[in-house]
Amino acid sequence: MSIRKILGRTGLVLVAFVAVFLVVRAALNYTTGKKLERFLAGAKAKGLPVSYADLGPACPGQENARPLMKAAIALYDGGYQEKVKPGLELGNLYDGRAVDGKARSLIRAAIDSNRRSIDFLIEAAGRPCFREPDRSDPFKIDNFATMMRLIRLCGFETTFRAEAGDVRGGLDEWIKGLRFVRLTLQEPNLMEALIAISNARYLLAHLNQIVAGRAVEIDDLKAVLKELDVAAWRAAVAGSWKNERIILIETAKDVLRGHPPEYESGWGAGLLFWLARPLIRTQLMRQCSEVDEIETMWSDPFYKSRPRMNAYDRRHEDRPLSDRLFDGGISHTTGTGMKNASLEALMETARIGLAARIYFARGKHWPAAVADLVPGILSQEPLDPFTGKPFLFRVDKEGLLVYSLGSNEKDDGGRGTYSITELVSPKDDDWAWRDKIRN
Repeated sequence: MSIRKILGRTGLVLVAFVAVFLVVRAALNYTTGKKLERFLAGAKAKGLPVSYADLGPACPGQENARPLMKAAIALYDGGYQEKVKPGLELGNLYDGRAVDGKARSLIRAAIDSNRRSIDFLIEAAGRPCFREPDRSDPFKIDNFATMMRLIRLCGFETTFRAEAGDVRGGLDEWIKGLRFVRLTLQEPNLMEALIAISNARYLLAHLNQIVAGRAVEIDDLKAVLKELDVAAWRAAVAGSWKNERIILIETAKDVLRGHPPEYESGWGAGLLFWLARPLIRTQLMRQCSEVDEIETMWSDPFYKSRPRMNAYDRRHEDRPLSDRLFDGGISHTTGTGMKNASLEALMETARIGLAARIYFARGKHWPAAVADLVPGILSQEPLDPFTGKPFLFRVDKEGLLVYSLGSNEKDDGGRGTYSITELVSPKDDDWAWRDKIRN
């Protein structure tokens, strides 16, 4: 057989193969396209968001707290940042060391120069809703680093008020600060939820500074206690994953429309993503189902959900390269759960500490155990979100100490650090509440 015939037949085979491949690809493209349409329609019928507009109704202008937050950010004066770090100074307070006079003076000056911005956040706390007016972009994030810095200043303002003898005024502003932070969870966005966790932890550390060793009216203690709803907070953070489903959908749609991820370019990448459209649709449906799986993990405390989160993260890290055709998939669920668990630990120890102060105010002595607070002040005994066991509770000549074992589940005697990096990262020592009033 001549070379010409061989080449001719080889060419016909290749053409036939390409034709069959394109027919199969077209059939898969059609069937997966229809399947994805049914999948998204079914999700929407169940009340799951599949577009940014599905996250909830727009918040009317005069009721929306977000414009006030934006105004606060726009007016922010950060000139103090090179001179003093409020987050690090809070670490000194948390560790039992006084903030020196120079740092105190600088923080006071920073509060004064940002008084209008702080007032905007306090005003925002009275609004009923918090939503981004532009409902078209699931990736939109404001300058939340500035908002976090304002929360730090607000926290020190509450402590300074208490130190000056205005404990009630400090607690009132503290409650408004926490209400504002809780409002931000109405925007179901995971990044905003992580920032809210950081801000709430910061304020809870200041709450301990306001209350510890000072005379506080029982009604004021009860008012703060009402604000510390752990179950409602966990449910709100769980809702933040809704935006992650939409980000998956929007990212996949960009690829399906011929806009591959930024790190891919050229006609070769375009052809690859065109050929892979059926697989991308299949991956999208699977990853959306994984978001549903993650949301169910948040219905339980961290000590129950941690094994499932670890298993999910390992599965996600072991994905083959063929399963990464677009920037989809959510990793590090354990880290997110750990951050929220640290907040719940601070919130629960604060609840126990406040309830113990109410008990002390009534009888002039501390309870012997957390069980003494149930059901008269607390409805049930809180459990450490890291271990599922009762919090460590101790009363000695120094006063009261109640603490969580933290992520290492090791008893470090209530020792804890609170530097600015630990506001956004896990740490391996205890989360504690201390009170200096003695029997």
